Amino acid sequence: MDKPDVTVLIPSYNPGPFLKEAVESVFNQTYQGWQIVLVDDHSTDNSLLTIEEFLKDSRVTVLRNYTNLGQSKTQNRGLSIIHTPYILKLDADDWLFPDTIEKMRNEIDQVSENVALIWGNKTDVYVDRKGNILLNVPRTGGSSYNDRYEFLLSNVVPFPRFYRTSALKSVGGWPTDDPWEGRHMEDRRIDYLLIEHFEIHWMNEMLYYYRQHPNNATKNIALYNEVFEWLVNYTLKKWGGKYHPVFKTHCGWRQIAQLLPAEKSR
Repeated sequence: MDKPDVTVLIPSYNPGPFLKEAVESVFNQTYQGWQIVLVDDHSTDNSLLTIEEFLKDSRVTVLRNYTNLGQSKTQNRGLSIIHTPYILKLDADDWLFPDTIEKMRNEIDQVSENVALIWGNKTDVYVDRKGNILLNVPRTGGSSYNDRYEFLLSNVVPFPRFYRTSALKSVGGWPTDDPWEGRHMEDRRIDYLLIEHFEIHWMNEMLYYYRQHPNNATKNIALYNEVFEWLVNYTLKKWGGKYHPVFKTHCGWRQIAQLLPAEKSR
């Protein structure tokens, strides 16, 4: 292939030795029409030194933030230089199955051009503080969505995330106008933006290894519950204030239990 048509966007902040496995999984893809844009968010762990051998490849571009900007601003910096039609977002502590890009690239040719995001199945990999694998748990099953309220009620967080670049850019990339400046739950924020105008498509394929480790940002459940409630209320108001959310807690995490018509919730 003369020109890559998929960019693997890797936002990276202190991933330690996990970064090498993430990058290596891209190099091992059966589909070779890819490039990597890695944005290092002012890491202090020398993780970039672990991938020096890969940085010699012209398909790899590294951007370095000179202060810590947070997830959304970091991803937007990467988005600003991406011109391929598709983007696969890969967290720096996760990794791909060998045929992930090939399957997702083929799938997007089969769906409507109004599909902005494709996702599939993932395997949760639980590791200890030393990185030793304790347990693999396949997570299968999903759905496709074209209705914003149905998607909201699903409480789904898609993985992996294969975007149509034009759709991402049409909504302005990842928002940073929340009280946390886009540092938390940026994945759900962009989903809610995209489902306003586009469709989200699920494919029944195992595509992604999601590493669950003690340093995951999402371990701060109280903060993420606060962000989630803010995001849901903000989104519903932005969508016209037709519904009021009723929340529930499942395994410590806040979820949407139901949406009540606004006039009934007063």
